[in-house]
Amino acid sequence: MPVDRMRMRPWLEEQINSGQIKGLHWVNEEKKIFQIPWMHAARHGWDLEKDAPLFMKWAIHTGKYCPGIDKPDPKTWKANFRCAMNSLPDIEEVKDKSMKKGSNAFRMYRMLSSSEKAVRKGRKKMDPEQKAKVGTHDQT
Repeated sequence: MPVDRMRMRPWLEEQINSGQIKGLHWVNEEKKIFQIPWMHAARHGWDLEKDAPLFMKWAIHTGKYCPGIDKPDPKTWKANFRCAMNSLPDIEEVKDKSMKKGSNAFRMYRMLSSSEKAVRKGRKKMDPEQKAKVGTHDQT
């Protein structure tokens, strides 16, 4: 029987609120904007314990990694975490605020409200002709 697990957004909010992972914090809690440390593993001084704890915790939570049994694989943990984040309809990366290079690299994300999620979902399903019609209504 599969083990019950939290969905990613509430799990992530729990991790942010716990303050246990250095660099993972609310930038603006009211607007639900948060920052995730995102140091590249090829960087000099990269450390599994310091630079991959969030990805490792997610891998443990999802059952993809069992400490003491499985060999640590931070590259896969990070890829799985990134794919999971990108697939969430209610979280979006704030790309112009992210800093992807350097020793303090991070990504900035925003959790969307249910109404923002509906608007975002609706936009994805519109074809170019529908978008053009909506655009002309906005100008009148």
